[in-house]
Amino acid sequence: MARRLTTLLVATGLLTATLGMASPDQAADAGRHRKLDVATYNVYQGTDLTTLVAAPNLPELVRRAGIAYGQVVATDFPSRAQAIARLIKKERPEVIGLQEVALWRTGPLGGDLTTTYDFLAILLDALHAEGLDYRADAVDTTFSGTLPISATRQASFTDRDVILVREGVRTEHAESHLYAAKLVVPTPFGITFTIPRGWSSVDVNLPGGPVRVANTHLEPVAPPIRNAQAQELHTVLEQSPYPVTAVGDFNSLPTDTTGPYGTFTGGGYVDAWHAVEPGKSGFTTTQDPDLRNVPSKLSRRVDYVFHRAGRLAAVRAEVFGDKLTDRTPTGLWPSDHAGLAVRLRGARR
Repeated sequence: MARRLTTLLVATGLLTATLGMASPDQAADAGRHRKLDVATYNVYQGTDLTTLVAAPNLPELVRRAGIAYGQVVATDFPSRAQAIARLIKKERPEVIGLQEVALWRTGPLGGDLTTTYDFLAILLDALHAEGLDYRADAVDTTFSGTLPISATRQASFTDRDVILVREGVRTEHAESHLYAAKLVVPTPFGITFTIPRGWSSVDVNLPGGPVRVANTHLEPVAPPIRNAQAQELHTVLEQSPYPVTAVGDFNSLPTDTTGPYGTFTGGGYVDAWHAVEPGKSGFTTTQDPDLRNVPSKLSRRVDYVFHRAGRLAAVRAEVFGDKLTDRTPTGLWPSDHAGLAVRLRGARR
């Protein structure tokens, strides 16, 4: 009797439903209904540090470091974080890849340091004030260094890339890594700066199955190192058993066929912006370091949401943080970049 009942249930499809198991057709249908809203945003560390490596001597290095830290104060991340939170509230992505999520600390020369600007904590508080609760599921700490900024004070800068996940969204297998290829910059006064970059990923659990989301910020000034980093990330993501989207500041133009853009679009990935908004500029970079330029100076596209072809499809793409009305009350752009928000769905196969 039990065997005949089981046979009957299987024949009618009721056993599959009762046990919560999906048939192949049901699983394929669930995959097609997989939906994920993602975004990428380089929130700007608050200052231009490239002038430091060109300093001809130590006194000039200290002078330039002092100017750089003064710009951190002037670009006022607490105010910018409020503007960024309002932008994110409009988009409401489940997952956000952030770059340049700085940690700044200062203190007396030779003494203890105190945190002055923790961009991650400040932004999470600003999001909470807008009624949005996100958590940092993956934090990739890359460069960290300390320099005098005057005859009596010093400042410490730590660069981080972060994957934020909206509360209520389940994720697993968060990981962060540094790339093997690193920029090494010697200076005329004998100090060598080593600048690592890295990537993070999380698996987002969705009704149609997991999606792996990776976030990165590739080397901006040295193409051979940037290209090696992109190749490393692409190789790692090829091992994913799940559909993949890679977001971040790739520092690579759409014409860069031998660099990161070509590595991904020539290696099985789709540029979501180009797929949804072909022919539109989608510029995401770069405003002036003081963030006060008018009009906007966004004139290049280097921030992307790539997704693995055949497994996901982009159905919506929006650049945000690029309008004059997005600025702070004192006229600061939210960042020197604009952000990019994309809606992904499971692709029909």
